[in-house]
Amino acid sequence: MTDIDLWNQPVVVVVGSAKHIVRSTLEAAWLLADKWPVVTGKPFMRALRACAAALEGKCSMAFARLALIAAARHANLPVEW
Repeated sequence: MTDIDLWNQPVVVVVGSAKHIVRSTLEAAWLLADKWPVVTGKPFMRALRACAAALEGKCSMAFARLALIAAARHANLPVEW
């Protein structure tokens, strides 16, 4: 991962007892795919699609970041951004 892949500001998401500092779209995709507690609903699916699209260069990294925040709110996860 290079500096260009990093978000301007990380997003901190608490899943269970673990605090995840998400600094990039790749990290967001991993968190959604591997650790996310609520894998249903439109916000979760949008976040997954946004991360995939951003990694493919089809949308902005900022859009993926906002989608992660929306999914965290939908899942009632503490989030700092």
